[in-house]
Formats: sequence, C-alpha cells, structure tokens
Amino acid sequence: MEERVEYWSKRWQVEDSPWHKTDVNRFLLSYFDRVKQIKEGKLRIFVPLCGKSHDLKWIYDQGHEVVGLDGVEKPILEFFQEQGLTYTKGSEGAIQFYISDDGRLKIYHSDLFALDTSICGKFDGIWDRGSLVAILPEDRVRYAKLLKSLLNENFAYLIDTMQYDQSQYPGPPLSVSVEEVTKLFGDVCDVETLLTVDTNADPLSAASYKLRFNLDTCYEIILLLKPKANSV
Repeated sequence: MEERVEYWSKRWQVEDSPWHKTDVNRFLLSYFDRVKQIKEGKLRIFVPLCGKSHDLKWIYDQGHEVVGLDGVEKPILEFFQEQGLTYTKGSEGAIQFYISDDGRLKIYHSDLFALDTSICGKFDGIWDRGSLVAILPEDRVRYAKLLKSLLNENFAYLIDTMQYDQSQYPGPPLSVSVEEVTKLFGDVCDVETLLTVDTNADPLSAASYKLRFNLDTCYEIILLLKPKANSV
C-alpha cells in the first residue's frame, strides 16, 4: 500500500489535486438515471478512490447508500467537514472507516486491494471517475477482478475514462481505451459507450488537454457496464 498511496498522499498534502472538482460531475448528473433503472428504491453505490468528491454527497442526497474508499485520510476528513456531515470513526478488522450518523454514507480509509465483500458487501452500482484511470497498467487485471467481485447479480457500473496517446503524456489520468475496458470486464459485462467527448474541442471541459498536457487528441468517454445479456 505504502508505495501506491504515497504519491497521492503527497499531492493531497500540498493541495496539488487538480482531479478534484468543486461541483458534481456533469456526466454523473446526465447518466445516473441509467443506474437507477436496475431496480426501484434505494441503491448501494460504490465510489472507489473517491477523495472528497462532491459526487458522493449528490448520490447520498438522492436517497441512496454510498460507500467510498480512499487510501489517503486527509480528503476523507475534509469531505465530511466541507459537506457539513457529522460522522463517527470505526473499523472493520484492520480497515478504518468514517460513517455518517444516519449510516448511509461510509468512506473506507484503506488500500483498495485490501477490500473484499466480507468487509463491504456487494453493490448495485459503481461510479468510477478518477479511479480506473489512476490504476497502473500492471494492476488493472487485479482491479477489474476486485470490482467485478463487488457487484450484485444485477448491476450498473458507470466509468468515466480517458483515451489518448500515452507516449505524449505519462498521466495521471492514464489512458484506458474502450477496448481495454472491454478486455478487463467483458467476461461478465456488456460495455456500452454512452458518450465520447473531444476534450480539446469541448467548451465545457475544465481546460483543454491540448493546453494542459500538450495532447494532440484526447477523448473523455462515458461507459455503462451491465450484466452480459446471457448471464442474468
């Protein structure tokens, strides 16, 4: 855990966290209805490597149960403070967590790969923004195996990924193509592309990736993963 988390911890400590957005992700707002279609009522949603994302509170405010995880404690504490949520601290085995007083929002402070269903249970949905694209290539198969194990039989898994020429910029965010997502998850998931955005041309992108990273082309792609048609 130490080597994987140290890089991110140092950046949070010096407030160098450009991946953190001050509002709710616009693609989550646009496509969360697709997640809600899987069943009526309250959903359990997992947000891996969540930092202090406003997305957590937005999903929580829709009445759902939200579970996040981050390897760095600082943004977790800041999340509860900034969102005005009172919480208690607890642990399950060696893993610490912070949980809202009503029990509907929990964030684990842990190495992602220490998590399993005996600790967190299973989920109806996953919102993966800034997580898959932060995972080193050599860890992606392990990542996909873990995330697939956390899904209920019926599920909806939204991914916000980036696709560009990795030789032009080392990341993060790393480039994870639709083809690679399909290779990682296609054994149990059908992968649907909901939206492809040319970030160099999109006026709503936070900043042109051409300007920020000198990328000739860069696409932000929103994917929806659901159970394979013949597996439910």
